[in-house]
Amino acid sequence: ETWYAGNLTLRRSLVHSLDIFNQSPSFYNGPDGPEGWVSAGGNIEKYWTFKNRTMISKARSGIAREVAIPDKAKISFTANWRSSPYFRILFFSDDGSDDYPGTGYSLNIQRTYLSVYRNAPNDRNNDIISESIRNMLEAETAEFTIYLDRSKDGTNAIHIDDKEIGTWTGVDDTKFKGNWIHFVPQNTSPIKFSNISVSQWDGILPAKPDNEEEEDTEEKLEGQEIRLANGDVIIGTVKSIDKGNVSLSTSFGEVGVPIKLMRSVALSEKIDEVRMETNDVRCWFHEGGYITVKLKSLDEKTLRGYSQVWGDAEFDIDAFSRIEFNIWRPELDTARYGSSTDW
Repeated sequence: ETWYAGNLTLRRSLVHSLDIFNQSPSFYNGPDGPEGWVSAGGNIEKYWTFKNRTMISKARSGIAREVAIPDKAKISFTANWRSSPYFRILFFSDDGSDDYPGTGYSLNIQRTYLSVYRNAPNDRNNDIISESIRNMLEAETAEFTIYLDRSKDGTNAIHIDDKEIGTWTGVDDTKFKGNWIHFVPQNTSPIKFSNISVSQWDGILPAKPDNEEEEDTEEKLEGQEIRLANGDVIIGTVKSIDKGNVSLSTSFGEVGVPIKLMRSVALSEKIDEVRMETNDVRCWFHEGGYITVKLKSLDEKTLRGYSQVWGDAEFDIDAFSRIEFNIWRPELDTARYGSSTDW
């Protein structure tokens, strides 16, 4: 059930998996433009350029945005640089107008060195992580993911290009009242930030390579993989979902599990082939993510189209931040998204 298209019934053979959230999974996805951002220098256009869902620095002045960061959150972004990386990322900050706020975390990247510093109110300051990352100089881009659990017993982590760089625990981040996120260049060389996302996290860190043997054992069992909120895994088959409960068939019998206690369900490894149609358009939601539909009509209020996943549907145009046409023409991707040489 959706507010923008009413009830949508999906073909199960075209759904790979279901991720289950107790609240909206996405709190920010962008950047779409300067709206909502503030600059410590006071003039965003003087210090930053926004183009193709990317923001590019012109000077050392940082840029910040206030986002309602959930208690368990995942902050991710892509950074591109020309010579060597030199920037800071701040989160849980209490002042978006200052590149050096009084409280919060600071993730610092300087050439081949990464550090994480914590400055909490009424608490001693902490050097959380100090690591050397040699391959940063060899690349001109990297994907960063920050996993955050505000509770004292929670585990937090920094990943670069899906590789764990460091973790920390034993700190109470519920005392942080600020929700500002900053991107702060440390020199005048341009740096690009894109694919910025703040989303809910289930508290389960990605499996390390040492866990591959355990995962292989799970995969040998017949059935779908159902992950619970506490991290446990059940192998079985989803029979039905009704009134907030999931009926599962497992090797030890029929089991009923409330949806609120589940995190994800792997439905099928075999997915029906999706056809690429000439009139296909890609519709991006404001909170992140997109759908692909075969366009039938479009006016100032409604988009009508067809999808192999749910059939014909009408969408409230206000649900989308933008609509892309000619999506199967790769020669247009540079104009659509920019390129690594587009500064």
